[in-house]
Amino acid sequence: MKFRSIIAAVALLLAATAPAQTSASRASLSDPALDALVAEALANAPEISAARSISIAARHRIVPAATLPDPFISTTYQNDGRSLSLGKAEGSFLGLMVSQTIPWPGKLSLAGRVAESEAKEIERGAVGRSELAIEARVRNAWYDLLLARAIDGIIDDRHAAAAQIEATTRARYAAGLGVQQDVLRAQIELARLDELKATQQATIAARTAEINRLVGSPQDRAIDTPATLPSEATLASASTLIAAAAQRSPEIASAAQALESGRLRVDLARRNFLPDFTVNGGSMYRGSFAMGPMWQVGVGVSVPLWIDRRQQNQLAEAKALADARTADQSAVALELELRTRERIAQLQAALRIARTYRESILPLDELSLESALASYQSAKLPFISVLDALNTLYGDRATLMSRLAEAAKWRVAIDEASLQPTAMSATAAMSSGSASAQTPAPATAASGGSSTSMR
Repeated sequence: MKFRSIIAAVALLLAATAPAQTSASRASLSDPALDALVAEALANAPEISAARSISIAARHRIVPAATLPDPFISTTYQNDGRSLSLGKAEGSFLGLMVSQTIPWPGKLSLAGRVAESEAKEIERGAVGRSELAIEARVRNAWYDLLLARAIDGIIDDRHAAAAQIEATTRARYAAGLGVQQDVLRAQIELARLDELKATQQATIAARTAEINRLVGSPQDRAIDTPATLPSEATLASASTLIAAAAQRSPEIASAAQALESGRLRVDLARRNFLPDFTVNGGSMYRGSFAMGPMWQVGVGVSVPLWIDRRQQNQLAEAKALADARTADQSAVALELELRTRERIAQLQAALRIARTYRESILPLDELSLESALASYQSAKLPFISVLDALNTLYGDRATLMSRLAEAAKWRVAIDEASLQPTAMSATAAMSSGSASAQTPAPATAASGGSSTSMR
């Protein structure tokens, strides 16, 4: 248990030292339009409103917990003899009694502090997690939209290149240097690109509706985005990102507050060894004012007779729960560090792959297409080689865009600071006829359109 306590202390130290670094150590890329959408979603999302309502409900438990128990009122009738004797015999009366339990001094205030601490657990955990989750969903949907539009632009470029190639095949066929099959293959390629264009437009509409749903706007509202996906940007060190994630983590904040709740519950269980008091008083009416009034006051005290069976077990339970919360905090800190390191590694891998495509693969693809066209025009290569080179170039361009979107979303996952494993898929749908380009991803790639999803 000492080892776990040390780990928890280290996690709290990291969280305490991170605030000064938080703004500088966010992994997510800043964009004014995207930041405005995030702010809009945080203000309007029903999920956050639900979490806040639960937090408000928990805070309404504080005052009742620190309030005296309800007083007890009773009536009593005492008769002297077999027949009704009220007003006839001095021993007969109709009484009204009031009693009030008063806990040992300090018990009520301590119970209120326990309720307040538990309300803070909910506020820091449920509300904080809802806010981070909504922010992550908006940012991920934004990058999905950017990717969809980038793929749409690539389809346009590919269509223009395919149209030029189709014109070349027709010119060669008209001059008797080519065959009609080449013209037909080129025209089929153009038709398939029209199909991809229609599918991509549907994907863009779906992603736009998703963002508007998250921010609480009409789902057909137009959303302006940059023309390209964000490329590489400076990334803080792993230790800095881990500390920043710990500072943002609602689970770590909630676990720290749970430790305080556990400590207060142990103190409250110790107070239960002390007795409570009951004060009571009453007035008796004897049926005749001539007999004079009767009244009664009294004080009682509870006797903790079953300490070994009740209070000792309550204290042991509170201590065990406090130990469990200490262990939970250690587990949360370790799990968050693991997930953050995994995401950093995936981000770095995506950036390296994107750099490889941009600096090595795409330049070679362009040379390959130019060479294939030249060789086709000189009748050294069949037309299918030109189509292969064309599909490879634009498929790899789509893969680069997918990798950039993936990298941006890994940054979002780092800032989300979730304890759950992050599954991401990215598929660049540039398939047409004989060639298709799919982006490798951490999870099974989803087919259709150009989709990048994370859950």
